[in-house]
Parts: sequence; structure tokens; C-alpha cells
Amino acid sequence: MSNYARHLQEKQKLRLTYGMLENQFKRAFQRAQKTRGITGETFLQLLERRLDNLVYRLGFAPSIFAARQLVSHGHVQVNGAKLDIPSYVVRVGQTISVREKSRKMPMLVESTERRNRRIPDYLECKPEELIGTLLVMPRLEDIPVSVDTNLIVEFYSR
Repeated sequence: MSNYARHLQEKQKLRLTYGMLENQFKRAFQRAQKTRGITGETFLQLLERRLDNLVYRLGFAPSIFAARQLVSHGHVQVNGAKLDIPSYVVRVGQTISVREKSRKMPMLVESTERRNRRIPDYLECKPEELIGTLLVMPRLEDIPVSVDTNLIVEFYSR
């Protein structure tokens, strides 16, 4: 396999893990490049703090795609305000909750009853109330995705 193929494969693996389109993914990477710090680590933190991803990690949805749909249809609140932008980047200390009207949806009830998903250490969750909080910035070790971020950085640096 060529170097380019390895770089592309790693990028596609991460992009598909987060269920993003190519342009969204590239914009997120460019935003991470402009931020101070290690680009690969910053990029993963940025992807991990997206609202749709946190809704999935909290166990409110069975998949990242279902979480994106929940957010897009206005079932999710951040700090008590309805938010329907899946790409919204949640800041440390912000609270994510499901709107009162939406709590009886079969998908939400089923997802919270399952509870077999491990909630990462950087999140605090109250599954009975469908509320979660981003406690700290996710560390590279805490992010449950195994990719080589150096290959992705090299891919976009060519």
C-alpha cells in the first residue's frame, strides 16, 4: 500500500466514525490547525466535543446518525436552550439535555434502558433525567477511537 493510500485510509476511517461529510471534516481540521496546540490532538478533541457526538456518547441515541437526527430535529438542549446544530462544539461545563416534550420517544427510552455503553470519563451523565455535562476537555487516551492522527495531519499537509 502506498503512503497516500495509508493516509487516505486513516482519514476516511475517522471521518466515517464520526459520520461527517468531506467538507465538514476538512473545515474541522482547518479549525484545529488554527488553534494553538498539537494539531492531531486538537482535531480529535474538536470532533469529540461536537454536539451530535456527545449525545451519542451519553447514550441518548443508539448511533451517531440517530444522535445527529435527534439534534437536527430540535430534541436536544444545551444549557436549557434548544439547539439544532449537530456540529455545535460544546464547551467545558455546558449541560446537554433532552427536551421535556421529547423524553418519551421510543428511541430515547430504549437507548437509556440499554446502558451497556461505557460513558467516557470526561462526561457526567444522569440517565434517568437525560442530562449530561462535559466535565473536562477530552484527553487523547479517553477518546474511544483508535486512529493515527499523524497520518491525517500529514494527509492535509501535502
